[in-house]
Amino acid sequence: MNRRTLIALCLAACLAVPLGGIALASAQAHDLAWKDCGDGLRCAELVVPVDWADPDGPRTSVHVAKLPATGKSIGPLIINFGGPGTSTSMLRRKNQADAQPELPGLLDELQRSFDVIAIDPRGLSEPASSKRVSCAEPEPSAFGLLLARTKQDWDTHAAKNVAHQASCRKAAKSVWRGMTAWNVAHDIDALRATLGQDELIYAGNSYGTVYAQAYLELFPQRVGRMYFDGTADHTQQEFEPWIRNYARTQERHLTRFRDWCARRTDCALRGTDAGKAWDELVARVRRAPLPASAGRTVHEGQLYAGAIKGMNPALWPQLATAIRKALDGDAGDFLQQLLPDEGGTSVSQDSLCNDFMPKLPTYEEFQGIEARLREIAPRFGWLEGRFELGRCWGRSGGAFWAPHPLRVKDAPPILFAIGELDNNTNYLGQAHVAEQIPSARVLWHGDGHASWARNNCQRRHVNAYLTSGELPAPGTRCPAEIIQKVGK
Repeated sequence: MNRRTLIALCLAACLAVPLGGIALASAQAHDLAWKDCGDGLRCAELVVPVDWADPDGPRTSVHVAKLPATGKSIGPLIINFGGPGTSTSMLRRKNQADAQPELPGLLDELQRSFDVIAIDPRGLSEPASSKRVSCAEPEPSAFGLLLARTKQDWDTHAAKNVAHQASCRKAAKSVWRGMTAWNVAHDIDALRATLGQDELIYAGNSYGTVYAQAYLELFPQRVGRMYFDGTADHTQQEFEPWIRNYARTQERHLTRFRDWCARRTDCALRGTDAGKAWDELVARVRRAPLPASAGRTVHEGQLYAGAIKGMNPALWPQLATAIRKALDGDAGDFLQQLLPDEGGTSVSQDSLCNDFMPKLPTYEEFQGIEARLREIAPRFGWLEGRFELGRCWGRSGGAFWAPHPLRVKDAPPILFAIGELDNNTNYLGQAHVAEQIPSARVLWHGDGHASWARNNCQRRHVNAYLTSGELPAPGTRCPAEIIQKVGK
């Protein structure tokens, strides 16, 4: 999730076009031809304009999938699991164990009251869908700029992003014009209308909350209940304030990692201050590459890339082990256990860049930003600038829906769940979004990102809200449940 210095031009567009869009989304809705598609699912293609700003222009379709209610249905619950990626595949049992073992139980609960319906963004349908876009050139890893040491390294990373984007644009054809959250929000409203639902009931996780922010601005009068889980902050117009929240969160996570390790008898760094152990490792790698097994070495950028991945609370045990082994003379885990994922061939990052980074800082501008990030987050958090820019560096020319402050009036009560250990969509940014919605109720919890299915207290409150509109009492906080199990 990434964002950027923005232009007031988009604000004008977002104010002008949506007014027409309010009437257009339902007017352009078409009946759905549901078909069995395996795993107990019914699937369909929703026909929509490529770009809702041009409703009479080219048309495309978006993939939707339904888990029919097992009890008496109170109506559809539209859901998007984020990414941006393929949400419909998450309804398939065969995919849930890898993604989140607790997800089947959550879906079973929801099915007792709802027809659970997932919607995919443009170009990101299930592999079997003819509307899935596959790019000929793989994208570079988002961790690439962590490895960059010279301006030439930055240019090389940009060239890889440019090649990937060009191949995606060719593969997407006319769909390229509509790959923004603003258009997806219109798709959601068209789906709502097609389903015959007067007021939307929606749950969005992670990037699914970006679509929710657009929907709240476009169609506030059509919102019934809306749940935000792990909110991505699309409300910061400038890149630097947005990235500062990530930097501060990651800096604090280093301290939380240290405290977690100090409480655990099974932490590989037990008896050692884990934060100081990290500082020692950084000092060593700045003097010379770290030795690893089989005659390999780990340089500074590789160490940073592995640590960014390992700072996810679920991977804290692996990070502690990697630091311990590196201090003892073998940094190989940073090349294996914590090796960053390579980029894929989907249009996922292109959609993200269209929404969050239509205007990138120059290389020279970023040098100043990074210097200031090092002042507020000198040990670890400053890395976030390079990580987030790595997704979009070099890309340009796509459709865009630029970040801007939320303009929401007269919305019904909206529920946010914010995890105190969420460094994926950082908790500071999440709170910033909630503060802009007068009707928002925040449920804080002690776990991290996407914990709805795994934190029982959170799950109980969220499901009560979705089914009946019952909000948790002001100030309610759910204790950590997931983090207690990490490493066991």
